[in-house]
Amino acid sequence: MKRSIQLLLLLSLVLSSPGCKNAIPQADTETPEIHEECNGIYYWKTVLDPYSTELEFLDKHDVGRLYLRMFDVVAADSLLYPNEGAIPNASLRFTEKYGNYKLNKILENKTVEPVVYITLEALKASSGKEEDLARKIYIRVRNMCQYNEFHDRVAGLQLDCDWTKSMERSYFELCRKMREILNVEEPSWKLSSTIRLHQLSREAPPVDYGVLMVYNTGNFQNPDANNSIIDTKDVAPYLKHLDTYPLHLDVSYPTYSWQLLFRERHFMGLLNGVETDDTSRFRQKRENVAECLRTTPYGDRLLLKGDLVRTESSPYPELAKVKQMIEKKLSGRPHSTILYHLDSLNLSKYTEDEISELYKSGNRD
Repeated sequence: MKRSIQLLLLLSLVLSSPGCKNAIPQADTETPEIHEECNGIYYWKTVLDPYSTELEFLDKHDVGRLYLRMFDVVAADSLLYPNEGAIPNASLRFTEKYGNYKLNKILENKTVEPVVYITLEALKASSGKEEDLARKIYIRVRNMCQYNEFHDRVAGLQLDCDWTKSMERSYFELCRKMREILNVEEPSWKLSSTIRLHQLSREAPPVDYGVLMVYNTGNFQNPDANNSIIDTKDVAPYLKHLDTYPLHLDVSYPTYSWQLLFRERHFMGLLNGVETDDTSRFRQKRENVAECLRTTPYGDRLLLKGDLVRTESSPYPELAKVKQMIEKKLSGRPHSTILYHLDSLNLSKYTEDEISELYKSGNRD
């Protein structure tokens, strides 16, 4: 999933980067906070080892804020971890071949916002123990930042969870407890939360600000969907709540692609790199859907005759239309743009001008 950062005035003066500017008071608070507009991007891999082209992207597009996925929180196996409701999983590994010198070069002139993804199952397993979960998340994030020597570049923590109505109370309690911990342990850090489109109609979580995730806008398990990553028809109905949403929002747009496998109209999983233009194995059913003509090996599994592979992407014309709709709704409300995510293969599908247009905001000079 998929996320921006607020700085205190003192930190903005000391640590501000070329990509972060136009500090502005946050509305609806007795003591206005400072929120810096800033080009941002997510790093959503399990190993921090960006290619040279990805480092060039950060400099070329004046990216001043890196949203670094640290780990997931998943429900613990009750047999293996009888005393744990939730445990960390798929933690980010910091490659050793470059050492901290390389890490500091990656983060040069940037602030960092660690991101922790929390599954609904983990949230359910931790119901009633939200303070304990919040402290464990904070301690693990702090230790990872300190061990890898970039704690001084961190200015906030982001929680990423697709909470539902039934789990709203528990998630909000987790946010409240995390905010209390940060106020004591890391008073310069701000707490943010991802906000899905369907959550715009709900109460805002008790955090300092949110990041509106404008991707995975459709139901990817629907075999009749055209593009579940981003589609104006899916986005438009939710935007009626955007201009009155009571929380400061930054906005994140997708720049990724994927393939989805369907068998007898049932979603079977994600694929990557299937050559659906191989006419000896596939035939086009519609523009982005190919039918498998015969059994085809794929990794350690098989694609069967009749299986459908739907290839989805984040085309710039669709991104531009959605962004225009959102900019209109957020007119007069300064905000940052964040791209998801730092991956040279996907980013290479856009021109430099297109990336610059995505980062451009109607509220920025």
